[in-house]
Amino acid sequence: MTRILLLTGLGFAVLLALMIGLSAPPRVAPRTSDSAAPQSAAPQPAAAQVSTSTVLTPTVPEIFASPIHGGCYIAGPSDCRIHVEPFTIDISSGQKLSFFQLIAIQLPAGKQTVIYDWRPDQSNPVPGIGSTYSPSSVAQDFAATCGKSYEISLQGKDTGDTGAFNLGLTGRFTCTLSLP
Repeated sequence: MTRILLLTGLGFAVLLALMIGLSAPPRVAPRTSDSAAPQSAAPQPAAAQVSTSTVLTPTVPEIFASPIHGGCYIAGPSDCRIHVEPFTIDISSGQKLSFFQLIAIQLPAGKQTVIYDWRPDQSNPVPGIGSTYSPSSVAQDFAATCGKSYEISLQGKDTGDTGAFNLGLTGRFTCTLSLP
């Protein structure tokens, strides 16, 4: 009896493996070209089949920040505001801060709005001494739509980076719809 159960189980496993193997999409050999254009059916000369792909190393940020904290409050009837707590930006030694932005992300659609865009003086960029900068924001409270949910992203770049990086992201918070 045990032998029959084992053989039946083994037969079922083989049958299942065959069914999965036959339903899988065919495996295609990797392309040897970067070109996104479809390849022609005509044979190509050997010189045209040389790979032109390059290996790109991921960019590593040289800028970091303390955690970003924020939330929403009611300033008056139908007047909601996003409040962002102070933060510190850490810049690699020998680098200067190029810019930072605070971006409100309205959820669930993901609509992004720059709510604060900061740029340094070109002749005297920050930090003057050291490798940190704690901005004194012109405004820490920004207009928001009551009843909507948001996340706040802090993005920035220093002179050692090739592009902007997301330095921090709050959790989701919702601006209440009405006064209590």
